[in-house]
Amino acid sequence: MGGTNFGLNDSLKYFEFQLDSLDASGSNAEGAASTDWPLFLLGGKAPLSNIAAFKIIEAQIPFTYYVFNDVNTDNSSTNLARWTLTETGPGAGGPYYPKIVVGNVTGGSALATVLQTALNAVSSGYTVIYTTNTQKLRFQTTKANVTGFSFTFGTETNAGNKNARLYIGFPGGVTSSIGTTLFSPNVILLSGANYVYVNSNALGNLTNMYLPQGAVNLGGGNSGPQMAKIPINCSSGEVAYWQDPDPQKWFDVENLNVLNQVDFYLTLGNTSGETPLKLNGVSFSLKLAVLVNTFSHNDLGGGLAHQDRVIKRIRPF
Repeated sequence: MGGTNFGLNDSLKYFEFQLDSLDASGSNAEGAASTDWPLFLLGGKAPLSNIAAFKIIEAQIPFTYYVFNDVNTDNSSTNLARWTLTETGPGAGGPYYPKIVVGNVTGGSALATVLQTALNAVSSGYTVIYTTNTQKLRFQTTKANVTGFSFTFGTETNAGNKNARLYIGFPGGVTSSIGTTLFSPNVILLSGANYVYVNSNALGNLTNMYLPQGAVNLGGGNSGPQMAKIPINCSSGEVAYWQDPDPQKWFDVENLNVLNQVDFYLTLGNTSGETPLKLNGVSFSLKLAVLVNTFSHNDLGGGLAHQDRVIKRIRPF
């Protein structure tokens, strides 16, 4: 691209857009808040044309979304991957479909209480205890004439898109109790996924950023709409700040004709159940850097004026 000094480069002009979803011209999707899926009309002196490359180089993401949201706590019959409680023994009932309260939870013991409440809302006699040293949960029932129980989260290959298993320590498929006690096989994840993706329907497919084919919730390795992966290194109620650690590498789009509007939205971790990720009225902000082809080149020469050797020529490539 003719060097990295894009502010002074003779063939590329550098533009920077500071985008806060509060400044959106509207929502890019019906039913989505403009703070969650903003559509930005790009101003400046004129619409940008002949785009050479672009990149998100900075982000501020508020942790105001819910780890336990409307999608992964859905216990309706249309959700085939919903959390299912199955009991065995003469006193068994069900199957039951516990519903976790939407929101964020602080501390393993608080999560245990939330899950215990969900279980006893559909059945009875369940206690849940969080074990600090293992960061796992123990479930136990004293329900009369129940000899065992199991939890089901879809099939064994379930990706965790429409249930909360990733956050409460369970794999896909069936996990059964030993007697009347069941331990979560995995540790809990109270803060949810440790990253979000910044996505764009307008620019994502033009970005040479790829996920593996196993990312079945996010396109299975096809191009877009992801543009950047932002680590969430803060707690609920705080803001994650991120700057591109390698800002000299760009996503080349050769010569995109025009860029006068763009949309952005977030998705949580490797899930896409809640699209866009709901920030509950709080905005996120991005810094979008754009390089534009000038299609000109400066030729500079030195010498004495009386020798006719002073040259400054601006010409097309």
